[in-house]
Amino acid sequence: MSAIFGIVNKKGNVVEESSVNAIRQAIAHRATDGSGLWQKQNIVFGHCNLFVYPQQKDEQLPLESENLVITADARIDNRSELSERLGVNKHLLANTSDSQLILLSYKKWEKLCVNYLEGEFAFAIWDKQNHDLFIATDHIGFRPVFYYDSPEIFIFCSEMKGVVAAKTTPDYFNEESLIEYHFKQGTPCQTYNKEVFTLCGGSTLTLQNNILSIAKYWELQAQGKYHFSKDEEWEECLRDLLYKAIEKRLNPDVPVGITLSGGLDSTSIACILSELLQKKNKPLYAFSSVLPIGHKGIEEDERKYIEIVGRHCPNIIQSYVEAPNISPFTDLEKAFEMEESFPNIFFYMDKALLEAAKEKNIRILFTGFGGDYWVSWKGYSVIYLLIKQGKLNEAWNLIQQFSKTEQRSVLRVLKSKYLSQTNWYKFLRSMLLKNKKNKEIDWQVYTTLQDNFVKKYKNRVCPDIRGAEYAHYMQDYTNSGRLGMIISRIYNRNNMFDMDSSVPLLDKTIFEFLSEVPLRLFVKGGCPRSLIRNAMEGIIPTKINERKDKLPYSPGYHNRIIREKELFNNLTDSPEYNFVFDKYIDRKRVVDHFDDIVPEKGFTPSGKITGIR
Repeated sequence: MSAIFGIVNKKGNVVEESSVNAIRQAIAHRATDGSGLWQKQNIVFGHCNLFVYPQQKDEQLPLESENLVITADARIDNRSELSERLGVNKHLLANTSDSQLILLSYKKWEKLCVNYLEGEFAFAIWDKQNHDLFIATDHIGFRPVFYYDSPEIFIFCSEMKGVVAAKTTPDYFNEESLIEYHFKQGTPCQTYNKEVFTLCGGSTLTLQNNILSIAKYWELQAQGKYHFSKDEEWEECLRDLLYKAIEKRLNPDVPVGITLSGGLDSTSIACILSELLQKKNKPLYAFSSVLPIGHKGIEEDERKYIEIVGRHCPNIIQSYVEAPNISPFTDLEKAFEMEESFPNIFFYMDKALLEAAKEKNIRILFTGFGGDYWVSWKGYSVIYLLIKQGKLNEAWNLIQQFSKTEQRSVLRVLKSKYLSQTNWYKFLRSMLLKNKKNKEIDWQVYTTLQDNFVKKYKNRVCPDIRGAEYAHYMQDYTNSGRLGMIISRIYNRNNMFDMDSSVPLLDKTIFEFLSEVPLRLFVKGGCPRSLIRNAMEGIIPTKINERKDKLPYSPGYHNRIIREKELFNNLTDSPEYNFVFDKYIDRKRVVDHFDDIVPEKGFTPSGKITGIR
């Protein structure tokens, strides 16, 4: 939607024009609908605009008001409530921008203003009188801020490339970023550039007397807000929250799209969007990755499910994206430039879908990403957790229900749903696999990193903690900044194609609700993902609601990799990359296991080499 940047010369000197130009050039792609600059002696604020929402109309940023200057990338959702608190005339609210509301909030509550804001935002405020800089990100971390701090200068920007372009010190690779990428157990605020950091969600940054300080103002936790006696009330509440999460991200006056797979998550969003847009006589554009018609391999795509959704939602205009001539090795440099991190294996398809959406002039692109994190969690550890909590009756009822729906004995259900989650079972299984001849490698544990490199961080590389209370796991995942780090990359990636990113299933209000949902509702009736199934009953097609299978996001990606073997060999043999294989990646391990990649009919198990990396 927007991008922000700024430079503070700590010595009081005028900011060099070359540094300002370097940032502006690095993020010129973000200035789709104009840009602005404010400069005063030792400080510069900048802004790049992408028009998406009505409140952006006539907005001029950076904005100076009395002793304060603001630059912001924001969508404030509680505008009406906030305006009442601030005494803004309701007749003037339509012409009041989100950045103006943030600035008024800062004038009233100063740095506590973040406690009164709801939505997605990243903003910076300069206090001219006190020479203080204040930066804040929204609770989850939808909008990114990268920064660099030295004794001479402080730089911030919505994109890392802007910071890197303006700083004059050398760039050093941060090897710890490999640990974070592979194990999700590094330091989330760090990037692969040792001198550039990210401000995690729910955080504020203050630069006062040239001293930088960072504080958390919000953490996800159960608040005791929801008290329902019936399962149906929980399900109805989720349905209501889903509608609200989508509505506040929707502007029907611009072209709206969705990446549609035909699964529970994206279909739920698509059906709600379709309903809301149909009331305005507007279309919904859908973009889906599929195999070419007449494909001869064993792989399958989700075209049949996508067509079911299309028949259910008559205002959907469908685009199928085959992208036959690309692979995970295509445009790797572009992938790093766009992701500003190690690209995911499906980057090539992300890019192809965005290119298709741009051809339709989409300004808001919705996605079902993140649903399986929590709102449509399969509940694999629910029975284990209920037994651990002493809720034996609930656990026993679910065991019987699973026995019926999965047509397995109670003992087999107990083994798969309880015993497999215990630490002693995992230990015993690992020992058996360790001593097994011709054992199959579990790539959830095994990596292509060099053993000596991993040993340096052995105190960080510990077993997955999801056996703990799942709500606590997700709260930690959110509060650590990891979740925001992922979705802010999606946001920046979309902005490179002139469109906003909307990820409603990771909405703050939904996460607060999920922190209190009874565990049994995730597998009610012995059915995984039952919470969202029941919430969406009557809204999405029955065949989608009842489907139990899941197919790859990018069908046929195994063959896309296999056919690049010559390029792969050239990369691994090239002296240019010796430093990578000398220190970090085990060349032999990578080469030896390339041929383990084989086509799969459906979804690749996560333990296989192509399942996660």
